[in-house]
Amino acid sequence: MKTGRPRWPRVLAACGLWLLLQAAQAAAAMHGLPLMRHFGVGDLPAAPFYSDIAVDAQGTLYAGSSEGVMVFHSGLWELFELPHRAAAYTVLAASDGRVYVGGSGTLGELRREPDGGLRFIDLLPEFTGDDGKPLSPVDFYGLLETARGVVANDGRMLYLLRRDGGGTRQPLPAGAAQLLFVAGGELYVRIAGTGVCRLDATGPVPLPGTSALDGLRLSGLWEWEDGLLYAANDGFHFGDAGGVHKLPGDADAAFAAHVPYSSIRLPDGGFAFGSYDGTLMRFSPELRLLDSFVPARGNLDGFGLDRDGGLWTVGESGLTRLRLPSPWTVYDQRHGLFNQLHDSAWYDGSLWVGALGLWRAGPVTGGVPRFLPQPWADTKLEVFALQGTAAGLLVGDRLGLMVLDPGTKSPRRLVGPRMGSGTLRLLPSAFDPERMLALGGSEVRWLAQRDGRWQLAARWPIRVGAISGIAQVAPGEFWVGDERGGVHRWRLDPRTGQLRDQQHFDVGQAPLADNGQGTHLVRIDEAVYAITGDDVRKLAGGHFVPASLPVLPGLRRPWELEAATTALGSFVWTTRQLWWRRQGESVFHLQQVSSSRVPGFAGLGLQDDGRLRLVAWDSLLQFDPDIGNPSPAPLQARLDQIRLRQPDRDDALLPLQSAQVQVLPPGSGLALRFGLGTMEPEVEFRYRMQGYNEAWSPWGANRELGYRLLPPGDYRFELQARIRGGRQAEPLLYRLRVEPFWYERGVVQALFWVAGLLLVVLAVHLRNRGVNARTRELERRIAERTGELEAANRRLTELAVVDGLTGIANRHAMERALQRGWQRCGERGEPLAVVMADVDHFKDFNDNHGHQAGDMQLRRVAAALADEVSGVDELAVRYGGEEFVLILPGVGREDALQRAEQVRQRAARAMAEAGMPGSISLGVAVRIPAAGGDPAQLVHCADLALYRAKHAGRNRVECAGEADFASVAQAGVIAAETVAPPPDPTLSSAP
Repeated sequence: MKTGRPRWPRVLAACGLWLLLQAAQAAAAMHGLPLMRHFGVGDLPAAPFYSDIAVDAQGTLYAGSSEGVMVFHSGLWELFELPHRAAAYTVLAASDGRVYVGGSGTLGELRREPDGGLRFIDLLPEFTGDDGKPLSPVDFYGLLETARGVVANDGRMLYLLRRDGGGTRQPLPAGAAQLLFVAGGELYVRIAGTGVCRLDATGPVPLPGTSALDGLRLSGLWEWEDGLLYAANDGFHFGDAGGVHKLPGDADAAFAAHVPYSSIRLPDGGFAFGSYDGTLMRFSPELRLLDSFVPARGNLDGFGLDRDGGLWTVGESGLTRLRLPSPWTVYDQRHGLFNQLHDSAWYDGSLWVGALGLWRAGPVTGGVPRFLPQPWADTKLEVFALQGTAAGLLVGDRLGLMVLDPGTKSPRRLVGPRMGSGTLRLLPSAFDPERMLALGGSEVRWLAQRDGRWQLAARWPIRVGAISGIAQVAPGEFWVGDERGGVHRWRLDPRTGQLRDQQHFDVGQAPLADNGQGTHLVRIDEAVYAITGDDVRKLAGGHFVPASLPVLPGLRRPWELEAATTALGSFVWTTRQLWWRRQGESVFHLQQVSSSRVPGFAGLGLQDDGRLRLVAWDSLLQFDPDIGNPSPAPLQARLDQIRLRQPDRDDALLPLQSAQVQVLPPGSGLALRFGLGTMEPEVEFRYRMQGYNEAWSPWGANRELGYRLLPPGDYRFELQARIRGGRQAEPLLYRLRVEPFWYERGVVQALFWVAGLLLVVLAVHLRNRGVNARTRELERRIAERTGELEAANRRLTELAVVDGLTGIANRHAMERALQRGWQRCGERGEPLAVVMADVDHFKDFNDNHGHQAGDMQLRRVAAALADEVSGVDELAVRYGGEEFVLILPGVGREDALQRAEQVRQRAARAMAEAGMPGSISLGVAVRIPAAGGDPAQLVHCADLALYRAKHAGRNRVECAGEADFASVAQAGVIAAETVAPPPDPTLSSAP
């Protein structure tokens, strides 16, 4: 035997290299947990247990339970009960689109009917016993799809539903394990003493060398590298024609700590395993452990994949949806982070988070990183700002500012520690990486590097009410938004940080809209925008000129906008939305961060480890650009249910799709339920029924729509759908025709007209005989009585106090009640509230439904106001047309707003219950009457508030403020303008 150099140095070197590679790999791959959406017992339609998951080609999810099959369809859970209320143990969505279910004494197919309903088809009659007689019911625990067909397993026999029709049975070999596997269309089972066998029509065929797997529990089997990959409780094994050998790796320790029970192969070629203790383990295609975490309490019994790239888990605590791998992950309480988070930074190979104290976590392989608080004595309070640099980690906290220099374990203070000296934000200079702005509550600090160490170079007091956005446009020039209105400009020496001038621009010095609202500043690309309410202006030549923001789809809160430009592209966000424009693109795309809503976006930045991180209130989100989202399946808007409603008849379901026009009987109504084949939760719809209403409805999340009565005619229903993350679905078109009643047909109506005309001619002829004789006498009497009637009518008009249409008080009664309430409240020093209401879109309602329906709608609104009246001093009034007034003596601002909201809800409910949905807008004005004051001003202020409610979107309550009272007082409005002529059109509400 030959000898040579000892091998241990090379072995040690190889181990060291491996460890270094693992550490580098872990550092490069640090990420949080996937964002998950959990459906627990309170969300699901059936009680535990929960057993299996399958998703069909239309995106509908089926889950087995103790009470039947739970169906998740277009975001809604429903329970489908099996015959005899059998439990469902296993479900399978086959490649041909069929859905199979097996359970307690049950084996069948779930078939979707044309009207959207589910029907159970019993498949047990496909099989007979050895004597040719029907089989007795047995329990089925597994369903698998092979090349020959679908196989059901009852623990003793295999039931094959052949693709060519019919069924055959085959006994399981003696010693066969209960768990079967499918790989490459073939069925496999482990047999004690034999090993893993392939089951075909003739029986078991042993695989070479698999007897080595005896005594091990298999949790998965797949085709892999020209052979088969086995997942056992001791790790991975590989088998081919040459036998089976162990594959050492991460799974050895992982499976020893968390014994796998269930498994699935992921679309990227990786693998996921669920353990008895509820741990989910994800491995790469190269069998490297990537994740190990607990998605929900209890064991993980099964997995499923949906069309949107989501991974579902099922266990004793319910169902959970997540993405593996996912570009968005989260660090939260499961990593040791608690309370509100403020900022994060990557420094010295670790992730740092500012919260209540300073927290640090390092990378780990596969597991969940753990954040630990830093033991520094003066970092127990809030840490608001972090900035990792080559010269150290800057930490802004409630007590001031400090820096952790490279190679040190304790920070040194630059500012503080002292209450009131806190640092709220750190802003690196856009022109010099060795300069930085530190913003505190009462002063600004200019930081500079000297000899590679951060130092405080200058400081000056802030004259800003509260900073709302800041942008650096030159080495020594900053523009700052002020929450109290206007903007500020700071000019300083960029080398020393000494302040040269600090100037505030308001209405008198810059053309900036200042209506009492704060001004927010944001820099997007090279443009600096000042946003005051809905007014947007851009900095140009030292002034702000009217401008428009870049197109940000779905933007709801422009006054919260923040932006950052990174190597990954440009990001813009508010507290609730995020947009991304990749490098080289020209438009921003709204991002769907996850399948669960994560509100409260605060700060975003690309950190030194190449990861983008976003603070979200009590968690930290991380974006890994190297992980791409899978291409989702195309979306199609759909109708999940069409219910035909007819008077005195039970509702009937209509086909969801029809190549021809769907004909409905006379007097029909419809109840529609919208759907979209996606698992994402934030879905919006809009619709229109051409022939009934040509206008599109607003985008909304409501999935239900009803038409109480459709007039005869042809209709074209159009439905559009989208995910708020930006994905648009293909629209749906459904044509229908409502037949007329017999008396509404053209021929019948023509006969009615002819008969009516003949009757009129006959009546006129008969009456003319006597009319001519009495005409002169009647004319004389009419002339005598005309004067008396006109005088009486004038007296009645002056005395009338009740509106004839609605039955509540009219405008004359309001004059006296308002004057009386003003006087009494003024004497008592109590507030007087006036609520003005207007029916939204009333003109369109009249045009669509007729004036008779409009009158009924006004009576419903009047009843809603009348129900709110209590006490003798309060009064509900019809002010005129579709406008109403509620006078509430002695009621303060908050109570008046609450009561106005009750009126709004009560009116909407009454209109909806009557089958004529609608809404009202309300304006509220409250004032303690002053001696010599004019109560008409209170009505005008309520009308101003109503005007705002109309232009803010209707169906809401607005309250008049001090600016409204000042505006009315300056205009010199007198009481006669309110109680005599109609309100000025510039103050009246929109229809």
